[in-house]
Amino acid sequence: MRHSTYLEVNLSLLAENVELVKKMAPGSTLLPMVKADAYGNGMIPVSQFLAKECGIEILGCASLGEATKLIHECPDLKTKILVFSDTELQNKEWREVYINGQIIPVLHQTSDLETVLKDPFYAHIPLVIKINSGMNRLGFLQEDLELYLPLLRTRGIKHLMTHFARSSQLLQSGDKTNKQYKNFLELKEFLKNADIQIEATSVSNSGAVEQEFGVSETFVRPGLMLYGPPGVSGESTWKGHQISRWVTKIMSTFKVKKGTPIGYGVNVADRDCLMAVLPIGYGDGFLTYMSGTQININGVKGKIFGRVNMDMTFVQFDLSDEHKIKNNDVVEIWSHDYKTIVDLADQAKTIPYQLMCAVSSRIPRIYKVD
Repeated sequence: MRHSTYLEVNLSLLAENVELVKKMAPGSTLLPMVKADAYGNGMIPVSQFLAKECGIEILGCASLGEATKLIHECPDLKTKILVFSDTELQNKEWREVYINGQIIPVLHQTSDLETVLKDPFYAHIPLVIKINSGMNRLGFLQEDLELYLPLLRTRGIKHLMTHFARSSQLLQSGDKTNKQYKNFLELKEFLKNADIQIEATSVSNSGAVEQEFGVSETFVRPGLMLYGPPGVSGESTWKGHQISRWVTKIMSTFKVKKGTPIGYGVNVADRDCLMAVLPIGYGDGFLTYMSGTQININGVKGKIFGRVNMDMTFVQFDLSDEHKIKNNDVVEIWSHDYKTIVDLADQAKTIPYQLMCAVSSRIPRIYKVD
């Protein structure tokens, strides 16, 4: 664990982001995604806050393991929990967790659908079905469901959904997102014409919500945008805040001459300069691809120099900035302005999701409510 290095998570900013999403989708109910430890922010406190302070009644996880952890650590949590991918429905050892209806599997393959439709143990489970509308990752095609129409007619569908592959791009007429939505609507109409009752629907992830696309369905499923960064690349209308702020410090500084080798490998100073050492590295989630990126310390831009170590990182500054960079100075890896994490991700040729999810358990999370 670290002490002077921590991830500050402002839950009041999360509440503000929730309200912004509600304004973008006033006719829909929010189904927030809390998978991957709530995108690195802490699934347990984030879920509790969403349920108790924001009135959220249903949450989304990726795996059954995430859902059971949530129930185990929050026994008073009243929300429903959807398991979107790793449902473990074929594993009889885990079937009991579905018995009370709080955890609900999203069905996306024929073997699971057969299990839930034909095994009496699962007779009470509401059917949540994912459609493959063109992402070609998980989900059913029309021909897959045609075999089960009589059973679906008897049971009904609680929630029909799909997932957009390119909603992070600005929408254009006839693009893939529009085609996927058209495919979804056609399959929904096919099922209704087959006298299958569909209670609820959802299609919109963060990028779609931000562009107010598909928000007329029953639910919207915000993920990234709830935690700060926009869901759409480039020009963005999103006005939310980064709920986390990653803080560390300068552990030490030293001057080096041009040609001096620094750290592991053959990284040699390209000029006379000042090196600052930060007490974070890839063991903390500040991964090796951060080498060469720039961060701002005390208004001065420094460059991540050489190889990121497991526990330490070098930052290179001009000697003229020596008086501005001191031991124990506070360093923000990113701030509550989401542009700081977007900029860092762009420099590292990655995405904000990865930076957020990478922050390891060695970094304590400190929760704040204004």
